[in-house]
Amino acid sequence: MRKQLKPKEWHEQFLANADREKILQFLKDDQEQDITKIAVGLARQSTLFADFVKLWMMRVSDLDARLSSDHYMERIYVGRRTLHKNLRKDDST
Repeated sequence: MRKQLKPKEWHEQFLANADREKILQFLKDDQEQDITKIAVGLARQSTLFADFVKLWMMRVSDLDARLSSDHYMERIYVGRRTLHKNLRKDDST
């Protein structure tokens, strides 16, 4: 029997599936900056590193070992404010 997801879990999975599709396409098109935008956006919404890791792994598990590495996730989470500023600056030019 399939486990029924709670509304919050269903919503998280729904968003993760949509982001996963985008990430797959960005990987194929070699668009690293767009993957970083997704990761930074998620990190900015997470108040705890553990929450970010859980949500990010829902998106990238089994896609690319680099994206699911502790180093990548720590770099994104710790530098989320600076990365966000830099990405916004790059978008406006």
